[in-house]
Amino acid sequence: MENTLHFETGAIIGLIIEAVLVIALPVIALIIWKKKTKEPLFPVLIGAVSFIGFGLLLKSIPALLLLTGDNPVAKAITGNVWLSAIIGGGLLAGIFEEGGRFISYKFFLKKYKSKKTAIFYGIGHGGIESAYVGYNALMFAAMGIIINGGGIDTIIGNLDESTKATALAQLGSYANSPLYFPAVLGTLERIAAMIFHTSMSVFVFAAAREKKYIFLFPLAIILHTAMNSMVGFVNSGMISVIALEFIMLAYALVIAFFAYKLYKSIEETIPNK
Repeated sequence: MENTLHFETGAIIGLIIEAVLVIALPVIALIIWKKKTKEPLFPVLIGAVSFIGFGLLLKSIPALLLLTGDNPVAKAITGNVWLSAIIGGGLLAGIFEEGGRFISYKFFLKKYKSKKTAIFYGIGHGGIESAYVGYNALMFAAMGIIINGGGIDTIIGNLDESTKATALAQLGSYANSPLYFPAVLGTLERIAAMIFHTSMSVFVFAAAREKKYIFLFPLAIILHTAMNSMVGFVNSGMISVIALEFIMLAYALVIAFFAYKLYKSIEETIPNK
């Protein structure tokens, strides 16, 4: 097929810069926190595995039924901007990711009593997601180079017409992006996400360890739903990408303030109760 798609050099460079920065971000955070606390790294691994298991794999099951299934419920959700953003974009992530945190603290990390565990878990959870985003950025950069070299058929040649149109639209959204879009805004989004995930990890740690804080678990689901729903509103054109990134950062910072106050107020070590 004729290649009418071309990736701007700035777009490719921006994607590569984004990939490097968002992969480096959790690594740097982990090195700093490990050096500061000298605590074991196992909670980081559990945080990463929890995101993959709960946030990607298990979440995909109801997502398939509610968002892509040929049934009245799926059609009602996907046909409504608000339902699609809140349920598809936010609520499923809130339930499964925060549920994963709670279960991890209760069962897989029950021997880790230090509140520092929450920060390590947050770095693992947010870090693997950041690495996943960085990997995708590298893949799009690589596809851009292949497409510019005339190899678009190697990427979409075997797709059916409907899927091909969707793939071209997605690739096109990256092809003409100015350098700062992925490099700056993409990195800003990951910073906000890392701050947010660490804050949620503190909230749910307290909820899992002390009954008086159990209300923080459903609160974390609500806050997570609100955070992720914002992306759905961008997809619908209700707010711009630039506005979204700064709103998400401000939102994450406000929540981080309360998470910090909570972190300072709870005991240094809290066993499961």
